[in-house]
Amino acid sequence: MKPTTKAYSGIILLTISWGTIPLIIRTSEVTSIELVGIRTFLGTFFLATLLIRKDFNIKELIKPGLILGPLLAIHWVTMFESIELNSIAVGIGLVFSYPLFVLLIEFLRGNKPKSYQVFLILVGFIGLYYLLDISNITSLEGVLYGLISAISLSLIITIGERFSSQLGGLKVAFSQLLVASLILIKFTYDSKEWLIDNIAVSIFLGFFLTGIGLTTYWYVVKIIKPIAVSTISYLEPVTGVMLGAFLLNETLTTKQLVGFVLVLFVGMGQIYFESRIKTASIV
Repeated sequence: MKPTTKAYSGIILLTISWGTIPLIIRTSEVTSIELVGIRTFLGTFFLATLLIRKDFNIKELIKPGLILGPLLAIHWVTMFESIELNSIAVGIGLVFSYPLFVLLIEFLRGNKPKSYQVFLILVGFIGLYYLLDISNITSLEGVLYGLISAISLSLIITIGERFSSQLGGLKVAFSQLLVASLILIKFTYDSKEWLIDNIAVSIFLGFFLTGIGLTTYWYVVKIIKPIAVSTISYLEPVTGVMLGAFLLNETLTTKQLVGFVLVLFVGMGQIYFESRIKTASIV
């Protein structure tokens, strides 16, 4: 399998699996910040068992950890709070306005995105707007949290691209998780009883969705540019909203179904245009 195909397959599976996170947030008894603490702690522990078998210099992990770790903590805490304060559709929809911020950052960095990428991101945002369903907003504080989460995520992906290319996905994921887990260690300790009582959910959230998920994410960013990753990532809120509708009985309107179709179109469009460009370059 070609690296690009492997990367696209990885980010699609990852975004779909990450779409289950809102369900964990809405059905757990602990606070959202305690869930983030559990997630970062177990994710760090899991990646440490993998990294210890490899040769690495601890000094090379300090810089990405200190830069990306705090941003990751901010992103996850504000995302979880936004979802908890509003519906899954509103919370995750706000967070995934982040491709617009990635687009803005790329322009500010002097990188000119291709016209089809701008088109797909804008169409995807329209799809998110329909998925968002403004009438369901119940907390302006949650809206603020969602936007902060989106901005911090856009900074993570644009800043982290260079670190991923230099160090690899495993090292970048471990360094940022380690720092984030230290920042949130108090909240992890406060939720230790829930962690033990719900060990299966905790392992799924910490080991699979966080440890393996972040390593996969940074592997993908090393191969696919941040704008392309952002475009495919629109599939994550689609999964979250659909699961929320079917499992938590959250309302899914006709307008939201239109948004669902638009986001799927954007994901397929990104892969189509990328394959056309690759084929043309070979010819």
